[in-house]
Amino acid sequence: MNDHENFVGKSLRVFISYSKLNGVLAREIQLELKRYGIEVFLAHEDIPPCSKWEDVMFSSLKQTDVVILLLTNEFKESSWCDQETGIAVATEKFIIPLKVEINPYGFVAKHQALKFSYDITITNASGTSFSGCENVCLEIIKLIAAKDELRENLKGSLINGFDKSNTYSNSSRIAQTLNMFSDFSKEQATQIVYAGATNRQNYQARGTKDFLKKILSEYKEKIPEEIKSLLNEKLSS
Repeated sequence: MNDHENFVGKSLRVFISYSKLNGVLAREIQLELKRYGIEVFLAHEDIPPCSKWEDVMFSSLKQTDVVILLLTNEFKESSWCDQETGIAVATEKFIIPLKVEINPYGFVAKHQALKFSYDITITNASGTSFSGCENVCLEIIKLIAAKDELRENLKGSLINGFDKSNTYSNSSRIAQTLNMFSDFSKEQATQIVYAGATNRQNYQARGTKDFLKKILSEYKEKIPEEIKSLLNEKLSS
């Protein structure tokens, strides 16, 4: 089996802190971020039966890269949310306060909040439309991408998400997100091209061809000839 077929890369881990009364919104954000290949932990959903809640929660927070605070009125009433926030601050995690109804307070009062709205729909230059949840998740990804210490983990997740994409729209969105980066390793560039050549969702999706051609051009000296030929064949068909 070739190296590009084994590519896993690094992976970005996100912990969403939320009141169980806001589980529907938390799951929407989880599903949207997972479409990008990101690992997302929801305490009320992902703790196995018979496990000690505190142990699993603390372990997950220690291992995570990013903590998203789902700031609703119910969040402030939850002692668990306050404890999770305190642990995130104490362990110096990258914290993203997501303002749904309330501003950051207490330990994270100094943090600038990212505002969430269900009602906003944005269309970018390529004609792709984003709903409120889709748009805020893209903004979350942009914030993470700006953190040097998290870039490699994020790139690894995005590349794996691109590889496993099962819809044209998802392939297009991930390609546009990967296009923000210009510092791929040999292994990363090779896997992008391989994923582009072997996944119909990728080589046929709107907006992905230009991105794949760009990677082929910029990393042509690093990508194996057989992988480049495979993609060129798909792009020319």
